Amino acid sequence: MTINEAIIMQKVVKERVNELVRIRDANLVEKNIWDILEGKQTKREEHKIQYDPKVVDGKVTELEIFLFKLDSAIKQANAVATVNISADIDKLLESIK
Repeated sequence: MTINEAIIMQKVVKERVNELVRIRDANLVEKNIWDILEGKQTKREEHKIQYDPKVVDGKVTELEIFLFKLDSAIKQANAVATVNISADIDKLLESIK
């Protein structure tokens, strides 16, 4: 994988992690439903969990570990990569006279 591909993959996986975190958090929300029985308003709670929070959390953790390893690999590759450019830095950054 090239450094550019790794950076793009990093962005995509971060977006996926954010989606999964939203799914995980949405599963924790209780839905309150109000019923009117015989003229009295009663509250009943309904829980509709579509995804097992442990499974979602496990996937989030797996992706975060991947992102950590990917970030480390990108930084390692950048540490040994060189850019060849011919320029006189002193001349480029000298003050205007």
